Amino acid sequence: MTLEAYLTIDDSPSAHTEALTDFFAGNNIPAILFCRGDRLEQNPGPIVGAINKGMVIANHSHSHRPAGSLSYEEIIEEIEKTETLIAAAYKKAGVARPGKYFRFPYLDKGDGDRLEQRFDEIIKSPENLDLSGDEKTRRVQAWLEGEGFTQPFPGVTHPLYRNNDVAAAADCLFTYSSCDWMLTSRHKGKWQYKTLGDLKRKIDDDPFLCAGNGPQITLFHDQPEIEQIVIELIRYMLDKGFRFLPAGP
Repeated sequence: MTLEAYLTIDDSPSAHTEALTDFFAGNNIPAILFCRGDRLEQNPGPIVGAINKGMVIANHSHSHRPAGSLSYEEIIEEIEKTETLIAAAYKKAGVARPGKYFRFPYLDKGDGDRLEQRFDEIIKSPENLDLSGDEKTRRVQAWLEGEGFTQPFPGVTHPLYRNNDVAAAADCLFTYSSCDWMLTSRHKGKWQYKTLGDLKRKIDDDPFLCAGNGPQITLFHDQPEIEQIVIELIRYMLDKGFRFLPAGP
C-alpha cells in the first residue's frame, strides 16, 4: 500500500519557519507554505530561504481576516497585496514562480462560513455539500480564476473532491487537518485534541488518510509554540511510510 500526501502549511512566516523548512528539506519533503502578507512583509528572509530550499510559496491573504467580514474589494486588496510580496520573494530568491495558489483564512470563502472549524462534519457527506456561496463568493471565485489561481493537487481521490464546488474551485482546500493549532496555549484544553498523542491517534484513525487510495492534502500550521509538534507529527507520518508529493500544475 502506498501512502501519499501533499504537505501544506498555513500562516508562514514565523520565528520557526527556518527550522521547519530545514526539517522539510533535510527529509526531502516538498511543502507548500501559505503565507500571511503582513508577516511576510515584516520578515521576508525565511520565505526567500524556503524558496531556495525548494518549497512553494502560496497566498493566505494579507491580514488573515475572515473573508466573510470583508467586502469584495477588500478581499481582492488582501490577495493582491500578498501577491506583490510573494512575487518579490521569488525575485529575490532568483527562482521562477511555479504557479499562483490561494487559501482563505479559516476556509471562509466570503460568506462567513468558517469551513475549517466544522471540517469533521463536512467530510461525513461531502458529495452533497453546497459550497456555491453567495454573490460575493462567486465574484471572488471568478476573479481568482481570471487571475490564474489554481489548485496544485493532482490525483486526489478523497470524497470531498467529488464535490464539484471543491474540485473546480480556484482556491485551495485540504482533505486532512492535523488540528495542531489546538495545542497552542490559546486553544489547549478547549477542543477535543489535547495532546500530541491525541493528534497521532487522529492520524491513525482517519478513514481516508491511511487508506492508500491516492494522495491526501494535509494541513499543518507555522505558528508559535507548535513547531516541535508539527515536526513530530510529520516524522510520525514518515515512520508510517508516507511519501510527500511536490505541488503539481
